[in-house]
Amino acid sequence: MKTGRKLQWAAVAVCAAAAWTWAGADDAAAAITAGDIEASGTEQKMYVNAGQDKELFFGTATMGKKTGKVVFKVSAWNLYELGSSTKAEIDLSKLSNVKDNFIAVKTDDMEVPVIVRIPATDRVSVVKYNGATQELDIKTGTNKSSVKAASAYEWRTVYSSWQTPEASQQLSDGKVPGIFGEFQFQGATLYVRTPGEALSKITETADTSLSNSYDASNPDKKVAVYDAPRLPGKETKLNIAKQANGPSVSVQYSSGTLTLPKQSEYRVVTVSGSTISIPGEVVKNTSVKKGVTIDELLPGNIESGILEVRKEPNSSKKKCASRWTRIPLEMPSALDVSGTDQVGSGGIKNVTIAGEAGASGTKPVLVKAEYVSGSKGYDVVLTSTSDDIYKVAVMDKEEKPAANASARKLNAKSSLSLSNLKNGQVIYIRQEGSNRTKTWAGEYTKFGTVDFPK
Repeated sequence: MKTGRKLQWAAVAVCAAAAWTWAGADDAAAAITAGDIEASGTEQKMYVNAGQDKELFFGTATMGKKTGKVVFKVSAWNLYELGSSTKAEIDLSKLSNVKDNFIAVKTDDMEVPVIVRIPATDRVSVVKYNGATQELDIKTGTNKSSVKAASAYEWRTVYSSWQTPEASQQLSDGKVPGIFGEFQFQGATLYVRTPGEALSKITETADTSLSNSYDASNPDKKVAVYDAPRLPGKETKLNIAKQANGPSVSVQYSSGTLTLPKQSEYRVVTVSGSTISIPGEVVKNTSVKKGVTIDELLPGNIESGILEVRKEPNSSKKKCASRWTRIPLEMPSALDVSGTDQVGSGGIKNVTIAGEAGASGTKPVLVKAEYVSGSKGYDVVLTSTSDDIYKVAVMDKEEKPAANASARKLNAKSSLSLSNLKNGQVIYIRQEGSNRTKTWAGEYTKFGTVDFPK
């Protein structure tokens, strides 16, 4: 074996009797003392400064009773050869962390070994996570009835190494809010444990039951027992639930309205040119809210945006907010009205709805109005040459109809006859929206005033 070789507990054992036979006191000054041994629960290692060109013996010691005394017995020794190196590195990762472990360490220069206890960590770890508040709660103890708030923790994913929390994510009374939010998008399985204690020298145990301990092979020879740092605690699986799908939002494109579901929260991401603004706060909606119009949602002169709606977090059920349901918004546009709506000169019959100008610069007439005499007086007949569908509403005065006001439909390239009208009534028109193509209804535009011939 070469210098610096690290032996696991499965290493080839050396006969205990031989180890004791080689022991002597001729070089007592070179014997290992507690000051030569340090351990790290974090690294799960023990380091022994045994001296150059030495043979170091170590093994698991079993505590028992013999003639009324506490005795430690090593059934098999591991041999670690030190060449030019003076420090042996002993792996502790195979030890159980929920019971006391005793490691015996010696060299040929020692009559009895040094006994190092690796104290047990808590057997029980209770880890809870509130998805609504993103609060982690950790308690540990010897059993479930005796758990108390943990002071520190570390975590890992299924495949990652152990992560040490940042300063802002340390536990306070066993809890830390606002953590693991990044895992809620898709959900995750995490593992949480209390960390091992840092590297330090071993210290003489304060356990009085171990103050008078002896070597099993030499019942008259006392051994000193020292405590090392604790190993990491028991791993506890923590399942982070993924966000639920966003809520269903009923959208009435044909009327230009929508319905906000209860127990939801929403915000409107606005778009102005190349500038996108995301609100820092959300608006809470406790009950179903019907007939919400786009101009209620889009602020100021903003022409477009995206409505984002989600189910609010539920603290009692420990559920986080759902995903966002996103609905593009577009401010309704008015129609291009041409002509003069003058009472006393025919009113609406002198008005047309114009389309976009063609190559010649001329705007085509999409909708026109005329008075048609019938058996009961005049009707107003609207004729469309457009491929679009329009909604037509009649008001008793000049007052823009509500988005969900009663209206008649003027189909593409067809006519609509309006009967039983009175002089002074005002006709409004808008382009109809489409639920199929998710096109929002346009803005009601004043078409003209009814002014029948005398």
